Amino acid sequence: MDAYPNKDSRRVIRSEIEEIAAGKTGTALVGGFAEVVALGDAIVGGERIAGFMETGDRREWYLPLSAKEAFSWKTAPVPQSPMDRVSFALSLGFGNGSPLPQPSGCWDVYCNDRFAVSVRVVKHSQFWRGEGCSLAFSAHRIEAAEPYGSLCLSSVLTAESFAAFGPALLTVPAAWLQSGEPATIRVEAKAEANSTRWIQLAAAPALLEHSDIYRVLDLLVSEGRRRIGGSPLYFGDIHNHTGQVGLEANNKGCGRGSREENYRYARGPGGLDFYSLTDHECQVGSSGEDGYLALADAYQEEGRFVCLPGFEFTSLLYGHRNVYFRGSRGTVVNSNRDGGWPTKEPAKALTLDELWKALESTGEKFLSVPHHTSASSHPFSWDFHHPQYDRLVEVYSSWGSSEYLGDFPRGISDRYRTLTVRDALDRGYRLGLIASSDGHDGHPGNSQSPFVKHHHIFHHLGSGLVAVFVDELSRESVFDALYQRRCYATTGVPIALSFSVNNEPMGSELQPLPEGMRPQLKVKCEGANGIDHVRIVRNGEVVHTGFYHGEPAFSLEYVDPSYSPEEAAYYYVRVVQVDRESAWSSPIWVG
Repeated sequence: MDAYPNKDSRRVIRSEIEEIAAGKTGTALVGGFAEVVALGDAIVGGERIAGFMETGDRREWYLPLSAKEAFSWKTAPVPQSPMDRVSFALSLGFGNGSPLPQPSGCWDVYCNDRFAVSVRVVKHSQFWRGEGCSLAFSAHRIEAAEPYGSLCLSSVLTAESFAAFGPALLTVPAAWLQSGEPATIRVEAKAEANSTRWIQLAAAPALLEHSDIYRVLDLLVSEGRRRIGGSPLYFGDIHNHTGQVGLEANNKGCGRGSREENYRYARGPGGLDFYSLTDHECQVGSSGEDGYLALADAYQEEGRFVCLPGFEFTSLLYGHRNVYFRGSRGTVVNSNRDGGWPTKEPAKALTLDELWKALESTGEKFLSVPHHTSASSHPFSWDFHHPQYDRLVEVYSSWGSSEYLGDFPRGISDRYRTLTVRDALDRGYRLGLIASSDGHDGHPGNSQSPFVKHHHIFHHLGSGLVAVFVDELSRESVFDALYQRRCYATTGVPIALSFSVNNEPMGSELQPLPEGMRPQLKVKCEGANGIDHVRIVRNGEVVHTGFYHGEPAFSLEYVDPSYSPEEAAYYYVRVVQVDRESAWSSPIWVG
């Protein structure tokens, strides 16, 4: 919908927008800001404001993630309405006021002293769910500095690495509100460490008329679900560690927070559709295995939040693999024959054949996925490969990109030259590409804290997401999409990407084409920000680059002129946004 939905092409007025919103969303639309109740630790905007649009009002406030005192305000009066839900229209922003990566956390949002939803810093549009409540944020203006640089966006925002501004809808049950009376909205910061991340509220009295409000209405109706080429997309983080050992919550693990806290963050402010907790096998222990794996069933919500049972097999001799199960009959296998922590002693270290045999004995379908393959501290041996189980590789995480040596972000500085993802594909291994956070800070889907064991791995991009193409959100469908390689990787923003060769989707294996027929590649992408370029990679070499100069979406068709049926070929695409956030398709093999 555009600015002129009327039949006579007349611009709509506020009352008509409210009527359109009620029809699209089934909620009554109410102005979300009238006056401040308590400033708390919020920072008042300066002479030069950072509004994302013409607000006609200079008032704006910033609540840092390190704030101790909450910020609260009153809305416009709630009108009498037959609707059972009310959506408060707000002008929000999120950002990071430092050129360096900052600790993650969240803000809890309350309406009339009732908890509604938790949100986090994003630089893309996002939908968050609570119990009967939600917050939809549509990022209409996104700014990002060069790595280790900063932007001056206002009198207050003077050293920003990134910021995003746009309209938002906070939706709550009408039963929480009193007709004719304003509601009180309160925002409380929750973080374990000081952080320069912030949330912004702007007064924006003309929000409905002066912004593309229809995009956030669509976001609310779709509940943040994305589609590309008619196919539904879901995003998850399936690599995450906690600070818990066994069944007791303590801080002896390699990460932070209890397992329950990590599940709750993933489902709440993390904004994930699916999730897997992959504590190291040594953190679980044989006595805690049942309770550990059972958490995936406890937090599973079909159609809303899917949990894959999993763990990390931490071999110090052969490299790290994450193991994921399709159902609940899995088992945790220790890389140390004697139990306990991983070992470099060959006599005590479990072989990979023994790992796969132990997992096969459960009768449960599983995947074993290599990650941070070229990292010199945890190198991966590509001499060991099981085509039935090693169906994927993690091309990106908080450790940076493993696609090829020198790719940005580089993560840790020291990497082996011949252990990259391209090296594995060049060996003939047929691996789909995924990404996840490898988070250790208790914030799945949003892992950026330097206050953890691996404090050196954090950088300026997101912490990694994997996208799957499934018709319905269930554990079985997510697992099957991963197994079939109907999936792709992003650096942590929800880029929508479709890729096919001769109309076969990513992950496919095609027979050699007849003489004279060429592979026909089709790429379609909708960015979370403006798109800078796309690369088509054939057998480890970039054979085509398309430039899009900040366009929000593109479609591309490419016919490979150098194809020969005598030579097997693999193709994948890499999309790079103007803010350097990226996506990698899974490959397609021909021959």
